[in-house]
Amino acid sequence: MKTFSRIKILTLFVCSLLALSFPGFVNGANKKGSQSGSAAPPPAAVEPEAIIEEVNAKQLEKLLADKDYVAVFWYARSCVTCDKVLAELEKIDDDTDSFGVDFVKINDKRLAKQYGIKNFPALTYFREKEPIIYDGDLMDEEGVLDFLTSLEAMDLPDRIEEVNAKILLKIIEDTDFVAVLFCPDHATCPPRVMDKPDCRKCAKALQELENIDDEADQLGIGFVKIHDEALADEYNLGNLPALVYYRHQTPIIYEGELSREEDVLEWLVQNKSTGDEDDVIEDVTPKTLSTLITNIDNLVVLFYDHGNDDSMTVLEELEQIDDDCDKHGIQFVKIDDAKTAAEYGIDTIPAIVYFEKQIPNVYDGDLMDEEQILHWLVEQLEHDEIEDVTDEMLDKMVKEGRVMAVLFYDNNDKKSQRILEELENIDDECDALGVTFVKIDNPEEAVEYGINKVPKLIYFEKGIPTIYDGNLEDEEKLLKWLEKQTTSDQIEDITDEMLDLIIEKMPHVAVLFYDKDQKKSQKVLAELENIDDECDQNDIAFVKIDDDNEAKEWGIDQIPSIVFFERGIPHIYEGDLMKEDELLGWLVHQKRYSEIPEVTDEMKDKLVESTEHLAVIFYDKDDKQDIRVLNELENIDDELEKEGIVIVRIDNAAEAKEYGLDHLPALIYFENKIPALYEGDLMNEDEVLEWLILQKKTATIEEVTDEILTNLINDHEYVVVFFTGPCEPGEKCDNTLNALESIDDELDEAGIIFVTTEDTVIAKKHNIKIYPQLVFFRNRDPLFFTGDLDDEDEVLAWITDEDTLEIPGKIEEVNIKMLDKILAENEHVVVFFYREGDKKSQKILNELENIDDDCEQKDIDFVKTSDDEIEKEYDLPALPALAFYRNKFRTIYTGDLMKEDEILEWVIELYESTADVIESVDRKTLQVLINDVEHLAVFFYDDKCNTCPGILEELENIDDDTDKHGIQFVKSNDVKLAHEIGIFAFPALVYYETGVPIMYDGNIEKSDNVFKWILEQKSDESIEFIDRETLFEYIDSKDFLAVIFYKEDDPDSPRILRHIELIDDEAAEYGIHIVKMHDKLMAKKYGYRNPPGITYFRKGKHINYDGDIDDEEEILDWLTSPANMEMTDHIEQVNRKMFEKIRKTSDYLAVIFHSEECKQCPRVLAEVEHIDDEADKAGIDFVKIDDKQMAKEFGVFALPAIVFFKPTSKEPVIYAGDLYEEEQILAWLLTQKDPSGDVIEDLEGEKLVKLIEESGAIAVYFWNKTQCDICSSKAARKARLKKEKEQQQQAGGAGAAAAAFGGETEQTAEAAGTSATVEPIASKHEEDTDGCEQCTKVLEELENIDDDCDKHGITFVKTRDFSVADGYGVHDYPALVYFEGGIPNVFEGELNEEEEVLQWLITQKTEDRIELITRQMLETMVEETQYLAVYFLPPERNGKPPAYCRSFCSPLSLKEDNILNSTTHTSKQFVKNYISRKRKRIENQDKINCNICDQILEGLELIDDECDVFGIHMVKIQDPQLAKRYSIKTFPALVYFRNGNPLLFEGDLQNEQSVLEWLIDDDNRELADEIEEVNERMLERLMAESTLLVVFFYDEDCAECEEILEELEEIDGEADMFGIDFVKIASTEAAKKYEVVNIPSLVYFRKQVPVLYDGDLHQHDKIITWLTSQDVFEIKNEIEEVNRKMLDKLLEENEFLAVFFYEHNQQDSTAALEKLENIDSETDNLDITFVKMADSRYAKKWGVTKLPAMVYFRRRFPSIYRGDLLSEEEVLEWLRKNRFRQPELNIFMYALIALAVGFVVYTAFLLQCFKPAPPPPPQHPKQS
Repeated sequence: MKTFSRIKILTLFVCSLLALSFPGFVNGANKKGSQSGSAAPPPAAVEPEAIIEEVNAKQLEKLLADKDYVAVFWYARSCVTCDKVLAELEKIDDDTDSFGVDFVKINDKRLAKQYGIKNFPALTYFREKEPIIYDGDLMDEEGVLDFLTSLEAMDLPDRIEEVNAKILLKIIEDTDFVAVLFCPDHATCPPRVMDKPDCRKCAKALQELENIDDEADQLGIGFVKIHDEALADEYNLGNLPALVYYRHQTPIIYEGELSREEDVLEWLVQNKSTGDEDDVIEDVTPKTLSTLITNIDNLVVLFYDHGNDDSMTVLEELEQIDDDCDKHGIQFVKIDDAKTAAEYGIDTIPAIVYFEKQIPNVYDGDLMDEEQILHWLVEQLEHDEIEDVTDEMLDKMVKEGRVMAVLFYDNNDKKSQRILEELENIDDECDALGVTFVKIDNPEEAVEYGINKVPKLIYFEKGIPTIYDGNLEDEEKLLKWLEKQTTSDQIEDITDEMLDLIIEKMPHVAVLFYDKDQKKSQKVLAELENIDDECDQNDIAFVKIDDDNEAKEWGIDQIPSIVFFERGIPHIYEGDLMKEDELLGWLVHQKRYSEIPEVTDEMKDKLVESTEHLAVIFYDKDDKQDIRVLNELENIDDELEKEGIVIVRIDNAAEAKEYGLDHLPALIYFENKIPALYEGDLMNEDEVLEWLILQKKTATIEEVTDEILTNLINDHEYVVVFFTGPCEPGEKCDNTLNALESIDDELDEAGIIFVTTEDTVIAKKHNIKIYPQLVFFRNRDPLFFTGDLDDEDEVLAWITDEDTLEIPGKIEEVNIKMLDKILAENEHVVVFFYREGDKKSQKILNELENIDDDCEQKDIDFVKTSDDEIEKEYDLPALPALAFYRNKFRTIYTGDLMKEDEILEWVIELYESTADVIESVDRKTLQVLINDVEHLAVFFYDDKCNTCPGILEELENIDDDTDKHGIQFVKSNDVKLAHEIGIFAFPALVYYETGVPIMYDGNIEKSDNVFKWILEQKSDESIEFIDRETLFEYIDSKDFLAVIFYKEDDPDSPRILRHIELIDDEAAEYGIHIVKMHDKLMAKKYGYRNPPGITYFRKGKHINYDGDIDDEEEILDWLTSPANMEMTDHIEQVNRKMFEKIRKTSDYLAVIFHSEECKQCPRVLAEVEHIDDEADKAGIDFVKIDDKQMAKEFGVFALPAIVFFKPTSKEPVIYAGDLYEEEQILAWLLTQKDPSGDVIEDLEGEKLVKLIEESGAIAVYFWNKTQCDICSSKAARKARLKKEKEQQQQAGGAGAAAAAFGGETEQTAEAAGTSATVEPIASKHEEDTDGCEQCTKVLEELENIDDDCDKHGITFVKTRDFSVADGYGVHDYPALVYFEGGIPNVFEGELNEEEEVLQWLITQKTEDRIELITRQMLETMVEETQYLAVYFLPPERNGKPPAYCRSFCSPLSLKEDNILNSTTHTSKQFVKNYISRKRKRIENQDKINCNICDQILEGLELIDDECDVFGIHMVKIQDPQLAKRYSIKTFPALVYFRNGNPLLFEGDLQNEQSVLEWLIDDDNRELADEIEEVNERMLERLMAESTLLVVFFYDEDCAECEEILEELEEIDGEADMFGIDFVKIASTEAAKKYEVVNIPSLVYFRKQVPVLYDGDLHQHDKIITWLTSQDVFEIKNEIEEVNRKMLDKLLEENEFLAVFFYEHNQQDSTAALEKLENIDSETDNLDITFVKMADSRYAKKWGVTKLPAMVYFRRRFPSIYRGDLLSEEEVLEWLRKNRFRQPELNIFMYALIALAVGFVVYTAFLLQCFKPAPPPPPQHPKQS
């Protein structure tokens, strides 16, 4: 043994010496060596690996999911500078780690493109998965580190970024202004856990402060948060959350309320500028300035230019008053931005603008007198003057839709000054009305709004102007007018200039053209005023205009008329203007739906001028065929709108004739005012659509008429006309026209219009007698083509020839396309770049015209161009500019452009000089060269580079040599362009061949080596060309073959082939052979009808490439992708290069090393093939390699061998088991992939509780290991008990049965003596044993469904934590509880049936089921849940808990079954009979209960979702003892807990709808003498259902809220009596939703209309008075519903009251109510309170026997209306009569009349009854 030990030691020593002798070998072997101890040699000292970790796409995706901050370095194989950049960045890798930033690198072009990476190298910084691309210098590692740890890079929109302590300290050091919110640790306050006041407070503060994060950023104030209590303690911040503001690293603690974000922002702004030691006016950006103007009431802005001496002098002066401005509360900032100044109308810099509440006022005094400026600012602050604005400021304010009054005035006009003084008096009143008052002294702006004489005032609302026509000197009248404008709903009157502005700026405008003196117009206007508000609601601006000329301009002949403009496109309304509802419907319809609008000829002309793509249908509306065509074309209106083509229709035959249209309908398409006539079938809408889209997307020769052609020749400089004469399809003229279509695009690019016509009038005018004929009109001057019309190339060459194009005596105007063409084709060109409309440019052009001819004599082309953004396109410093181009190389003239002689001398000098140096190029020229020059070498350098001049001088030596070989050599110092193509290290040399770049990576200082390399690149053609026969041979013989199909005559083919040549050698390393062929038939056979394309053959099977064929790296990735290289279902054979590729892309890789010399290898490979598919399914890639050397590098010295690679370990693991056992190998592979396997995670304590609270869906398996241990210790005891049990079974069966069922005979007692003592123990032991087996077996079963649960998003854990189990009421083990959103549900089935468990869990996850809970769970939920419905299940029966009461259905209990099995043969029949009788009894009785129980639960499941909607949570429980506490005697039962108060349901549980109605009934929800607490859902329901609702919004942490609640509780009952629902809610989200700002608040909702109580909440009597007051109670334009109590109160308070008694859901009542609603406002005018009441019993009290009915109360005396309630006019008249009649006076009058009548009757009676006796008749004389 000693000898052996010595040999062993000696061997180790020798091995060590060998290792030291061959460090390279050992290092290579151990680089990816095994960690297993079997065959791997000991690791040697290795060199440090790349610091920045390499990842693949999957790993990056996982990293981004797990980490908040990740920096990704993107590189590519072809990138030469990538290695240099990477070496620099690796220096900061440790630093990024310390700041919590993960730094990785990746080579994946496809993934890079998804993140917007086009050039390499590149750096992307992911902040919480949000990417930002670094655009700085990647060679500056310190700059990169600053970027990654800067506040700017960490900034996320609308979010406050979280930082750690180290990043925070760096931010404070680097950032002048930063606000930091300190919050409790994550351990104290986990995300989404709000169980502590500090946590809630922090979450609330964070939510509010998120709203001002962007504003703070714009102000230059960083905003971050940190969860670090230790750091907060170090700063002595006290209670968290706390806000600390660091100004120049000096901390200031905010002491206000963090939930008020406006106050916080104001505090930050104030502290930003105060306290600085130096009096420096802060510089701001345009974005910051905009934020400051919005948020600061008093702001002074100095617009200046840093390079201007006057600006700097003024700045020095103003620095002296900065502190004084601060003292007056005026913020002072400066901005150096000419564009921003122009936006505010500042033409002269420096300038001062004072903003007061966003309204600008320009200072026009002496800027050098700072005292005067300060005095002016203070005066502006103290005095209310009307602010002066510029035209740009005014446009901005109008665009923002502000409500404002604008006075257009003249400062030199006395009347204007006088009016201005008057109007200053009402400035404050305007502010109170919400009207901004400004003035402007700008006559041009006034003219734009149609104002020719000033002063004049215009009122703007939502961008719509209204002119004030009254006397401006009477400010009181003006103020009343403004007040009327703010409140009235009148349609605004505008001028024609205003109309043009509104149509241009607003998307939807309805315009009424009317005559204010016309009666019809007045009537129409009165009707249309009714729909003005509805138009506003639909975002339609409604204006009117009284201007006959403007109406004529739009072709309006009939007044009044309505025109609707949709994005400038007019639609004429042809309906009845008196029917406002129809008009409103039409307007809304036009806005929502697209139809072809009808236009007038004037409208059409305007559209042609303003619309780029316009289709016009000329038709006759009286022709039925035309209408049918129109209906067909309506079908393509939407498609045309998507394509950006406007289509209109016009019914005007005269206008059609102007375009030469003799037959209608007809379609003309206008593109940039150029018309084209459609000659196809208009009934075929698809054909029309296709033609219009073709016209828009492609350049075609437009068909025109003579009339159209005349306009074109007059309007355009260059027009080519192909006169065909009468031409039929198939004739020579038609064929020639088709051939000429091929040159239309080139002519369009050159700015030449090409049209064709069959008309002959113009042709005859120019003496054209033979057709076809081609004529070129240049400035109306015709030039006839005399060549071959069938040769389109000759035609094109003639048209674009300089001699043809040249207009004598003028510098030709060209567009960008024509300029590019001229520069490409001409050696010497002079170009004048200018801006159209610039007066200076016009003067220069006049001078330059004098030297145009001199340049032509020298064969120098002279052109001019004024296209939009031409300076950006050609990288010009400024306009105007003059440039001389020689072979595309530019020289810019720097002298005086007005001196044409000097310019001519300069041009000729450049023309005659020769260039012996490498030409310098600008960005535009370089891009042109790269695209146009086949062989191009570009030397990139930097002006800061010290070695570049020497290297450039060296390279000048090979410039001529490269020219001889057809290689153009240029240089560029455009660093930005170099960065864009991935060059960060200078100098650099790039060779472009057909536009494909190749970077030189050699020594650039040696020009000979550079020249040799360039020639090698030029002559490199490595891809083999094959024919058809060779292709078939290669397909059969090559494992991997890539075939490039291309067109031989395609100009793009050389570029494509060059790209692929760059990867040819690398592809060969993978065993891929690349060839090329231009066989069209073969290309077509393999799917390429139009090459180029790539087909990839793998053992004869082919696939086609569908990526970017110009991206060689993407092609290589595709070719070498393991998925594409996999040929069969067998384990793939790979080489070293392929293995490295697979290693990078695969997370889990199994490699079997074998050899042809190995005898066992074939058999092992055959075995392993059997598990290949299973490994694939498990996500493990399986390959085989025949490479002994590589095997040794991984520590494998005996073949065959299996090695496993995984991402978590850099070293592979070698399989040491039996290679012939494939199942064992597969199990080993799966174990290596996931060592935990399917083991359910074990959690305890806080971790488990936290997971339950945070997880959306989690299943927890509670098990008791102790119980299992006890059970296993009783194994010996179990055997003894079993023996006793057998003895018992031998006893008398009848006696045992009788004892079991309660028999009392002595015989049975003796026979069962042993049983009486043994049976309970045995039973108990059996339960324990079962429990033990269950605990272990169930766990094994549940392990099988762990993965399935993960797939369904259910976390599965196990625990033995008794404290957690007790907390949820779990006492019986094992148990499974499912938690969703923290709410538990106990599984009640068989735990050892894993499929049943899985199905139950999935059901719980996907469906809303009623959760089963325990007693402790219920007690917790009763306390925490406002509305809880608990379904009490029946108690356990026979020792088994019911699953949906199924135990009631079970006829045989476990105990009975044991007895049946234990009885002897003699007594077995007796027992069987007994059990049979019991079974029948149970079946007859309990099965009914079972069915009912199931039905009830199923029914309740149906209403569970509805309960959730109403905020009611429903659970079930089985606990008879707890049920007794709530007086439950029968099962099942339902108890409703309202804020902890129980209420037992006594109805029919089988009727789930009645249960739901009972639960949501207000009477059941409300609690006596207590204001109910509601949640957000319940509040929404109450809003919808309760007409009168009072809501008390409060906070649980609010101290005074409890006192207020006590006060409010006293009036709750009284409010109920008045029919007012009273609830409370403690939810900030609900408060925010209903716009409640202050907490606590009391809000009264009357039919969801809120009214905020602004009185003292501590005085309940005033609150109830307010709630029941008529002013608050009444809802405008609606009859209020009242109850008895409210009606009694109204009768007491009101002298006149009308009550409508009705019944719900009664047809007559509904109809009458609709009618009576119309007179509600009239009754208000009569001072009659009108209410309604649905109470038939109370109606009877007032004598009402039939409903509906109307009762009028006059001082409580009722009068019943007997008329027709459906006639509201009669009802109103009846009320009016009752209102104004005087019953007391009537009684008095009746009494007087009665007295008078009685007096007359009495007098008559007296006269009649008591009249005197008549005198005796006189005696006759004779008698006497």
